[in-house]
Amino acid sequence: MSRYDFPGKDVANSVTIGWDRPLATFFVQVMQPHPRIDGEEAIFIWRGTAPGELPTAAAAIALAADYADLPDNLGAMLETDRLKSLGTFDGPAQMAAKPFIQATPPPIRSEAEAREAGYTRAVVADCSQHTLELLIEPGTDLDSTFLAFDRSENEMLHVHGWNFTIEPE
Repeated sequence: MSRYDFPGKDVANSVTIGWDRPLATFFVQVMQPHPRIDGEEAIFIWRGTAPGELPTAAAAIALAADYADLPDNLGAMLETDRLKSLGTFDGPAQMAAKPFIQATPPPIRSEAEAREAGYTRAVVADCSQHTLELLIEPGTDLDSTFLAFDRSENEMLHVHGWNFTIEPE
């Protein structure tokens, strides 16, 4: 795995870009100031979390280019990192994790994508430690483990419903 960090510009505080060999994808993370917590960052863009999602360095650079000043040789650096990893094989932990990674639903990164995928019921899930603003599928059994879209973090979660009090928004 490789990772390069750059100062952000415009809406971004920082940009990270790299190669993830076990997932066979390049990745991009763009962080911005957290909307409610001073001094904290929130994920603005996080791509390259699914196997093969960003297959080329150019695809990753295109995502990151608007949010940081990137070096001209970054594509060559990333491609070199990918090529260096071709002879590397998964270790025991990576082999054990692969079935779970491959069973994960495709990443959903925006409320619009979540709604298109059928997550249309807005709820608030609360426990003593967390309050989550979620979108769930209509008819979800709230006392089970279910998939939900976290509207604050723009990511999919597995929720153990029995741990929360869940109310309509």
